[in-house]
Amino acid sequence: MSRVILSCAIVSAVALGCGSDPAPAQQAAAADSTASADTSAGADTKASTDTAAGSDTAPGSDATDAATTDAVAPSNCPHAALLLDVSTAPGAGASYAKPTLAGTCSGDYFLVTTNGITPYKFVAMTPNPLTAKTATYKVPLKPAVAAEATQIGLGSVGVAVNGMAIYGPMEGPQPAAEIYGDPIFNGLTDACNGHTSPGEYHYHALMAKCLTKEALISEPWTLPEPDTSKASPLLGWALDGFPIYGPTACKDAACTTVEQVLSGYAKTGDPTTQAFLAYTWSAHGGDARYLDECNGRVGPDGQYRYHATSSFPYTIACYRGTPSVAAQAPADMKGLPGKAPAGGTGGTGGMGGGPKSCTAETDCSGACPPGSKGCTCATTPTGKLCAPTCSAAGDCPAGPNGAMNCMAGVCAPAPK
Repeated sequence: MSRVILSCAIVSAVALGCGSDPAPAQQAAAADSTASADTSAGADTKASTDTAAGSDTAPGSDATDAATTDAVAPSNCPHAALLLDVSTAPGAGASYAKPTLAGTCSGDYFLVTTNGITPYKFVAMTPNPLTAKTATYKVPLKPAVAAEATQIGLGSVGVAVNGMAIYGPMEGPQPAAEIYGDPIFNGLTDACNGHTSPGEYHYHALMAKCLTKEALISEPWTLPEPDTSKASPLLGWALDGFPIYGPTACKDAACTTVEQVLSGYAKTGDPTTQAFLAYTWSAHGGDARYLDECNGRVGPDGQYRYHATSSFPYTIACYRGTPSVAAQAPADMKGLPGKAPAGGTGGTGGMGGGPKSCTAETDCSGACPPGSKGCTCATTPTGKLCAPTCSAAGDCPAGPNGAMNCMAGVCAPAPK
């Protein structure tokens, strides 16, 4: 086994993260750049924690309300109108860059580009700083329900309407005392259910009060709770292209009446570690209010969508469609519903969703980005993770932050 020891700077730059966590009207997000770092690498936890479009009928709400967004949509990309106009938001604070967010359509994808800065006051919940990093999420425009659900991995599983990344309901492998634990149960997120990893700010649960045009204020968590007599707005998209709405859903196609949908999971263990082993899903006798294992359902209009819930899994627990980027869960993460994704082992380039944790060299077979000379089980400050090997810069594939150099036998982004 390689005994490569990576510095924190190198680790996070390679998306190995230093204390990171696990990180559709038709639009699923796959981070195409720097983001998705709370992921693979050590948990985005107390010490460095990490932390729901295809339109649900017409864009905007579980019914047809698009009024929750302010962005101006290009005529050839109406999905862009679903994004919030963060240019009017106060942002993270005086010492931070202003938030930026844009949406365009290209081929089969809606592309969401953000600098990752929160539109509201940033409250640090982890040692990881909030920094401006450009990330582009690819949202499939034509999601389809697959024959079998696919497992989610560490890192991004979607993108919110304000441009912030959405993660699954688990942390990363560090600290060991909370390995793959439930970040909401463990109290690791801010008042909007987000926090920073080395790569990005992201959510582990979604709150409508933080994701509407009214939320473009310094402290949106102080807003009143949403009106439950109205269908929930669109909150974001998953990586398979399906939309994520809040918990109030239409009971009929015209949305003349609504109901509260519920997670089908019940806590049956201790979610401090291995969150998916601590909750058990059941069909609840076919009661339509209860969501499927992925935390979604087919609405009265015949279209599938996910719903954010106040209890586990909060966002999504698996992909009901086919994810645009395959993110392989670490081998030691237990209890995930669905099948393992074919091929990929991370997010962008095979690692965008975070490097795979490992205990032996055999764990890293095929776990590094395409073009890697080799892939080793490297010792990092956050545990053992799969990393590309090299003897010269020419051995290194492009990483999520661009070109990489060969440093201590491992590929890492070139110093800026």
